Amino acid sequence: MALEKAKDEFRLFGRRQALVDVQSLCDHLDSLVGRVVGEVIMNNLESRLGKEDATRLLEANPKATVDELVAKLEEADLVTGMGISKIDVPKDPSARIKVEIRNPIVKGNSGAAKSFLFSYWCGALSLILERDLDIKTVDYDEKANLMRCEIGTRAP
Repeated sequence: MALEKAKDEFRLFGRRQALVDVQSLCDHLDSLVGRVVGEVIMNNLESRLGKEDATRLLEANPKATVDELVAKLEEADLVTGMGISKIDVPKDPSARIKVEIRNPIVKGNSGAAKSFLFSYWCGALSLILERDLDIKTVDYDEKANLMRCEIGTRAP
């Protein structure tokens, strides 16, 4: 992470970032093309971004463990305002990965918001763990302001 004041640029994993009202973006996308198509579009974008960030992270930290890489991605979520992420990657590859995001920037069990939060993690973890992963379950707990997701290996 770097703030280049002379250029007025914030960079994360080597790429320039900007502030965006993501909930409005997701809601508008869903209203334009429907929740299913909005989810698919955002899934495609975010899984690709997750893989790209994981690639740069691995290049910069070639000897890092999975836990160390996940910790760096959790920190990036916090710094960029995505929410307070906690990721549990079990040692057993057949067990589901649990993702929890407190105070998430977007809320929704379906549509673009669902994919915005969790497809990034699917992409990043697919690359880090070297296996194709998919979102299996999503739940938003309004009282706790907590989004939960389970990610598992993609069916053949």
